[in-house]
Amino acid sequence: MRFTLTFTLTLGLALAHDAQAYYGKSSTEARLTYSASVEIEHEGTIDLAVINRRGRARNAVFAKVDAQIQHLMGTFQSESFVEDFGYPGVLGERYVVSFKRVRSGSSSSRKILDYDFRGTVVFHKNAFRSRAVRNVPLKLPAAPDRIYDLGMVRGRNACTDEHYDTEGDFWYFWDPDKSGCPLRDDDENVLRVSGRLERLPNTRTTYPEYGRLYGDNGNGDAFEIAVFYGYLEDIESLRFPNRRDDGFQALKDTGRVLEDRGYELKGKLDAFREYANGGRGRGINYLWNYEKAVRALGRDVAVKVKLMLADTSISSDDVTFHNHLVPALEGADVVIYDGHSGLGGNLDLGSLPDVDFDPAKYQLLFFNGCSSYPYFNGMFFNAKDGSRNLDVVTSGLPTYGDTAAANIVAFIQGFLGGETETYQTILGRLERSNGENGTYLTGVNGDEDNAWTPRRPR
Repeated sequence: MRFTLTFTLTLGLALAHDAQAYYGKSSTEARLTYSASVEIEHEGTIDLAVINRRGRARNAVFAKVDAQIQHLMGTFQSESFVEDFGYPGVLGERYVVSFKRVRSGSSSSRKILDYDFRGTVVFHKNAFRSRAVRNVPLKLPAAPDRIYDLGMVRGRNACTDEHYDTEGDFWYFWDPDKSGCPLRDDDENVLRVSGRLERLPNTRTTYPEYGRLYGDNGNGDAFEIAVFYGYLEDIESLRFPNRRDDGFQALKDTGRVLEDRGYELKGKLDAFREYANGGRGRGINYLWNYEKAVRALGRDVAVKVKLMLADTSISSDDVTFHNHLVPALEGADVVIYDGHSGLGGNLDLGSLPDVDFDPAKYQLLFFNGCSSYPYFNGMFFNAKDGSRNLDVVTSGLPTYGDTAAANIVAFIQGFLGGETETYQTILGRLERSNGENGTYLTGVNGDEDNAWTPRRPR
């Protein structure tokens, strides 16, 4: 599972970018609305009118409310939720909160806020079947700053994953009705409210902008694909690579597929590291560059594929990944990342070196990390000035290392031969490549304004 809890990111204060249409083979976007309350620590009075307006006061209060809302990430993928509701889902980054009332809390320094929630989520399509609207059971901590301690049993939190049970991490796998959790059937410390899910329309038949990808998209006659794999196991040394890691196996498998497809290895760097001063030494990173001339849309195109395996942690002392990721985000036509999402941290544009995006260049980004949907849509659409020149493919659920190479090959298969497939075809093949792991709730945002079709190729 590509998941590392090293970074906490606020999921959403407001609709930071215009809403994008969506398509997923097994998933669909939906509008979630509900009414709830939350108890927070807050000295002094809270002015209802003030916290319903943008500003410092609202942000301070909202951060505490958001600490409650983010527990839906755990709820929607938990075993007890799926048993009850039938299908998993994921909280999106686009939501708004309207405060209705402020009440006294359990002490003089605590307040209870009543609020209405409206936001976008992704759920399995089968959750709706013939219905466009249905109710969904929600579980929220009544007081998010106290809920962690209430789940402790013999020094460990029994209401979350046994490996990710620290106070900063547990909410991602939070399940108050998990066997052994002391909050099971607790209606005082766990709010149990009914939400309303309204399915949003999916796009039906859409294409990437092939006319631009296979044309002069800023790279002359070259079509550039950059694939970045991250190590999935804990990195013990920045000098000695772990060749047993699933990321290393994915790199080898993808390279083998490219060679089988007639791609020539043009350059290779193994077990290296780059330093901030421009030097290079022994390390754990791999860089393989492949190339092949293909015929696409009636012209010769040089398809160039960069494969890289690197330490992708945002807190790493190794700058090699960033040295190659930033130029790819600026110039490659298709950029793919397969590794830990770090709750959005590993590819957070605010934490990376400055990326000078070309707002006029069309690009396709695929983030195949755990629950990348809540983190990597708005951030990148904002950086590209909207969706006109950007499509973003993300996953809603945790993804697994044993399908890494299969996922990436399934996604780029058509591009390698200069084909022009619909997103519906691409995502269908990608879904099948998950094998027995089932769906990752993968989908694309931003494709609704693409103009290219076989009948209108320019």
